[in-house]
Amino acid sequence: MDSWPRGKTAIAKRFKALRRRSLLSQSRLGEILGLCRQSVSEIECRRVLLHPSTWRRFQGLEAKHDRAQVVRLPRHWR
Repeated sequence: MDSWPRGKTAIAKRFKALRRRSLLSQSRLGEILGLCRQSVSEIECRRVLLHPSTWRRFQGLEAKHDRAQVVRLPRHWR
């Protein structure tokens, strides 16, 4: 796992990128990480900095997603 990213912007970008790649809503990502939807929104809007334990859970989820084989639908089917 990589180290703590520099600043809220880097964390927000990674949260948004994972949600888009895995097609998760803010609510679903929050459930997986043990947060509420509003907390995910606050992180993505760079209003708060997450707790180190939440960051570790997020990194674990990111690693699982990167290892998984995801079937992508053609854009016109989405």
